[in-house]
Amino acid sequence: MLATTAQVKGGVKKRLAETLTKGAAASLAVSAVTSGSMGLLVVAVPPAVWVVVTSYRLLMIERIHSGLDLGRLVFDAPIQALTATLKRGLLNEVIVADRSAGQSLVRLNLGVRGKAAREIVSAFPDPLLTRPLVR
Repeated sequence: MLATTAQVKGGVKKRLAETLTKGAAASLAVSAVTSGSMGLLVVAVPPAVWVVVTSYRLLMIERIHSGLDLGRLVFDAPIQALTATLKRGLLNEVIVADRSAGQSLVRLNLGVRGKAAREIVSAFPDPLLTRPLVR
């Protein structure tokens, strides 16, 4: 079993628009109250989750209050139905996809924690070993 934390990626354009809108509204409100002497910036951060990989399931559970409390279940799927690939760059990203359709289901940002990213990907069964034999 493996447990680590990650940020769920996706909807970047929507989140950026929300951040800019909230930031502009908050900045105007603070500026009005302080007669323009102070400003405020609001930044939306991707939600943090606990990623738990067992030999049977992949679970993602919302982290709240700096990880002290568990939130709602965000993602739950049998590990045999999924594949995971590692995308390395400045930050490590794990892409979890549906094994049968190949469709990306969730992207996890693990930051600079390359070892944790590699452990997540290696916890998934090898697709060549789980395919039915063709006769």
